[in-house]
Amino acid sequence: MNLKTQMLKSTIISLLAFSFIVLIVLIPRDINISLDGHKVVADPSFDMNRYLTYIGDFFRQIIEHGSLGPSRYKGQTAEAAALVAVGMSLLVIVSALLIGFVVGILKGVADYKLSKTKFNVLGHWTTWLFQSIPDFFLMLFVQWFLVKHVPAVRYFAVEGWEAFALPALLVSIYPIFFIARVTSASLLAQEGKMYILLAKAKGLSDRAVVYKHMLRNGIAAILTHLPGLLVFILSNLLVVEYYRNYPGAAWRLFQALDFNPYTGTGPEYEPGVIIGIAFFFMLLFLVVQWISHSARKYFDPR
Repeated sequence: MNLKTQMLKSTIISLLAFSFIVLIVLIPRDINISLDGHKVVADPSFDMNRYLTYIGDFFRQIIEHGSLGPSRYKGQTAEAAALVAVGMSLLVIVSALLIGFVVGILKGVADYKLSKTKFNVLGHWTTWLFQSIPDFFLMLFVQWFLVKHVPAVRYFAVEGWEAFALPALLVSIYPIFFIARVTSASLLAQEGKMYILLAKAKGLSDRAVVYKHMLRNGIAAILTHLPGLLVFILSNLLVVEYYRNYPGAAWRLFQALDFNPYTGTGPEYEPGVIIGIAFFFMLLFLVVQWISHSARKYFDPR
């Protein structure tokens, strides 16, 4: 499959997924509450006509007013709220992607080298250990440690370097070890191949063989997992933003859902904000997929 076909396929799948999200978000969530004697009866019955009306009104508002609708804050549109929230999270996401990818590759190379020594326990075993621990508990432990034992770090800061550096480090913990495992497996798969033996026969050092030949040839396989790396980051973003009270996209998305444990969706449900944030996330994921396809084609030795 050529590059243009891959990128077109990714675009179509992303648009279909986004359309499906829009249809789910616009499902009517009104609950008819009535009294039956001394009992309160909630009727969440689905009405197709009302659903189609909601969809028509939403797209009519976009066409006529160029807006996704209002947000819960007076004077602020849904798209403006989504844009502010995504802007707060974008620096965290990009930083976490770079940290997870770069540090993960370096850790994978270290695991590969240590696997040939008696210190293997410091390589593959540490990667296995951190991957076996649920990332949720791992992030909570790191947060607890920083708050309890490193008071010099302003953990709950919403401005300055701590505002984006700490969340980026937290959400990149699991991706680092994920990429490390992929990198190490890619290097191990190339052992004994003819071009490796030839490079060593020419007198190249092990360091040069690993970085100039094996890692370059294995980078295509590593880049294949770049979209998966983004999924790990986005899935952990809510935990970090919620516990730090950081007003990013995941935190704002949770707020826009306005979930109530007793009645389900609350009165301040914001479909426009949810759709706006989902659209930005879809674009981000699509760009990462394009980068992955392009880089894999460039670095693929075949």
